[in-house]
Amino acid sequence: MTLISPKSSYWLPEDEWRNVQKCIPIVCVDALPFRMDKGELREVGLILRNTPHQGERWCLVGGRLQYKESLKEGIIREIIETLGDKVNIKFTEDKPAKVVQYMPEEGLGEYFDPRQHAISLTYTVLLSGIFVPQGEALDFKWFSIDQLYEMDRIGFGQKQIILDCLHTIDQITPFLTV
Repeated sequence: MTLISPKSSYWLPEDEWRNVQKCIPIVCVDALPFRMDKGELREVGLILRNTPHQGERWCLVGGRLQYKESLKEGIIREIIETLGDKVNIKFTEDKPAKVVQYMPEEGLGEYFDPRQHAISLTYTVLLSGIFVPQGEALDFKWFSIDQLYEMDRIGFGQKQIILDCLHTIDQITPFLTV
């Protein structure tokens, strides 16, 4: 199945966008891609990207939600823009696995993003197909669960989000048909 990323005319000019980021929380959607083997969680996928404050780090796939875009449409668009249009996406649940708040100043909350105050809804998605890192993605890689626990180069403090989402995946894997 080839997916098409919807084109949007809802993006603001850069100067207006920077002003909006300083005034209101921004709604973002993130995806934690995973794959299974014989009914068991095998690996999770992360992108390597330049963060605004940490340099190159492994991160969730995601970004801001567009006007008139559903949460699922936003996830699909972000995955296509980041990994190409030859991916197959299967949502594991209709609701996010984790909701977090990123604050624009360190120490104000558990998660930090110097660009903005953001609310992020993280979904777990089964991902397969051909992955072509593009846009903000410098690379895409699958990591075993053991590797995740050892990693220290995960951006935006997202390691805890990933680990929390793993528990959600473990709870639903008996109900997934792959």
